[in-house]
Amino acid sequence: MSEKQSYLGTPTTLAVMIVAAVWAAASSGTAPYARVLACVWAGGAAVNLVLLLVRRRRDRRTAAQAAADGADAKTAADAKAAADADR
Repeated sequence: MSEKQSYLGTPTTLAVMIVAAVWAAASSGTAPYARVLACVWAGGAAVNLVLLLVRRRRDRRTAAQAAADGADAKTAADAKAAADADR
């Protein structure tokens, strides 16, 4: 993780943005055009949140699979070395 992540890309920030946008859209004191824009903003933030969570899950699975493959390759290399040593 050499790349520093912005706080704007965290799930918590996106959830707060969704709540604030829904609150603004549901408020009767907000102008109609602002309510529509708040709905659009909430929808975009929700899509971004889902994509972020899916991407994180996929990255974790890939990392776990790579670690498992690395362990399998090491075990196979050790077994081959032991078999060669027996000859």
